[in-house]
Amino acid sequence: MKSIKKTVVFLVGCALIPAFTDAHAAELKNRDYSRLSDDMGVVLLDVNWGRQWNCAGNENAQLVSLRFENISQKPGEHDKYTEISLKTPSRLSVNPVFLNYGFLVEPGTYAFTEWSVKVAKSVNDIVFTRAIREDLVEGDVYHGGSFTLEAGEAIYIGNFFLDCYQSPIPWRYYSEGKDSFDRHTEEYKDKFKFLQGTEIEFRLLETENFGSSYELPE
Repeated sequence: MKSIKKTVVFLVGCALIPAFTDAHAAELKNRDYSRLSDDMGVVLLDVNWGRQWNCAGNENAQLVSLRFENISQKPGEHDKYTEISLKTPSRLSVNPVFLNYGFLVEPGTYAFTEWSVKVAKSVNDIVFTRAIREDLVEGDVYHGGSFTLEAGEAIYIGNFFLDCYQSPIPWRYYSEGKDSFDRHTEEYKDKFKFLQGTEIEFRLLETENFGSSYELPE
């Protein structure tokens, strides 16, 4: 299943949508990692914010934002260590490449709780599709998917871009094969040099609606 029924078109035209902020995301930094790594976990992922042309019959589509939340926290009670919020650096022109991201978060189970996508049906016809927590979380059912980490762990949860099979939606891809994953972890350790010597676990966001299952071969 590649899409969910609760995707909502919530704005039509060229007006701006409310942007997610990074105020509640503890982006990985050496000082915080050195001080808190024994009690916190590290989440690593890639995002491609570039346009996908001819996406599901549209002229193009582009990821705007993604959010993951510690599901034990109630909405509005999150701090910078219990939420991961990402947004595109630009809605106009972004290089179509995967960018490395890292976050320091509290241990626990995290759900994929929000996303938005800019869809250009034509130059003059632009809409934004969005799913929010109420669409993606129903009790103990996480339609967006989830991942779990413990204190002291560093995990890789996937590469996020678009799927254009039926409608433009976020999709969780991954580094396929051990050699590819090893090269990918070296990218993270080159960007976050204080992770040298740290084992990075391959632990994808588990999802039925925004990615396909995959286990890294031994």
